[in-house]
Amino acid sequence: MGRTDRVGARPWRAASLCGERKALWGNAPMCLQRGIYEGTIMSEVDDKFRKVRIDQSPYLFHFTRGSIQDAKNTMYSILDQEKLISNTGRICFTASPITAILDFFKTTVRATGDPMYQPFGIGFSRDLLIKDYGARNVIYGSSNEMDDIPDSLKWRSLRLDVGEYDFEYLREWRIKGSVFDFSKFPKEHILIVAPTPADLNDLIVKHDVALYPVLNCYGEYEPEMEEVFIRGYKGMSIEEIATHETDYAVSGSTASQQIGEDMYKSLLASHFFVSGSTSSNT
Repeated sequence: MGRTDRVGARPWRAASLCGERKALWGNAPMCLQRGIYEGTIMSEVDDKFRKVRIDQSPYLFHFTRGSIQDAKNTMYSILDQEKLISNTGRICFTASPITAILDFFKTTVRATGDPMYQPFGIGFSRDLLIKDYGARNVIYGSSNEMDDIPDSLKWRSLRLDVGEYDFEYLREWRIKGSVFDFSKFPKEHILIVAPTPADLNDLIVKHDVALYPVLNCYGEYEPEMEEVFIRGYKGMSIEEIATHETDYAVSGSTASQQIGEDMYKSLLASHFFVSGSTSSNT
């Protein structure tokens, strides 16, 4: 690898439910107390059952397309700008678990010889996209039904005619608008995906130069430069994803990854060369 700038309310316990309710909610109406309690329990139940289904993911993914290099360059641009940009008035994602669609990236389109999408992508917390950014699943309908969909929902609707026009397998979700600025999206809830560890580190590792004051032989301080390589995003390569059964397992495996941590050793392992070292894999 040459030098690059881009390697870039706890749940209520049944035994103490009444006491804790009274202490924290005081004289709130019982219907409100019951609603909050039931909502907490429902959330836990939903989460429990989602995690045991292999067709569920904690992420909504956006993948890039074109040749493998074009797709990688697009990911560079996305991460540099911290934006997803579309000319259709909507930003598209898939709810398909990354662990379930690995062969999808090997299936080519006859016209180009490339896959429909390449295994370069960015995943965002599904729950945060829904709550804070208005992400919604696509509404599929036949040609006749499309006319009945209100104008306010057309941005999230898509024709579905079996045998003629059928992209339901993409399990598409959308955000309304031409630009999704994720600069303020919590990075610990973003996952970058790339084919190999080397590709991944090219995208998620940020290179910089740190200056440190050093006392010289004349008793004066002068700046000394040191290259630093830090983690900009969490991520996992397709090679490693293939060893996990579910997307929740993937998410759990990245829990120890810390934004801002030193990535020098990871770069050595994936590239065998960083600026200042003596060996290269090229």
